[in-house]
Amino acid sequence: MKKEKKKKREKRAKAPVAVPEDGARAPAAEKEPSGFGDGSLRYALQTVGGRWKLRILWALREGKPVRYGQVKRAVSGITDMMLSGSLKELVSAGLVERRQFKEIPPKVDYCLTRDGGEVIPLIRRIGEWAEKRIREDQHAEKK
Repeated sequence: MKKEKKKKREKRAKAPVAVPEDGARAPAAEKEPSGFGDGSLRYALQTVGGRWKLRILWALREGKPVRYGQVKRAVSGITDMMLSGSLKELVSAGLVERRQFKEIPPKVDYCLTRDGGEVIPLIRRIGEWAEKRIREDQHAEKK
């Protein structure tokens, strides 16, 4: 049973990014002047995309080791299965470090790697963009 679930997760992780049905694309989607293209964006979305990974990285943003339960409390609404799976993916991507201590009861903590720390300013910028859009939407609704 566990092997079947693992295969399904791996298959979903390798699935291509969906294109909107109307075929709409951002201007110059193939190649940006900065030199990155669709492959780079696809890689980024596979690495940190999804519903939970950015929020998990944000919960680890201080750079200090954080226990599993603390991450779970910081990411409201996440299940144990999704948190453990997302943490494993972030660890395998090299963005998060998992440290296990030989103690009874077992102790495990997580912290950002240098590569994971490089993502934090990007997440902050996305959050600022979202806040701006929320304010604009609220302002437009009042009119």
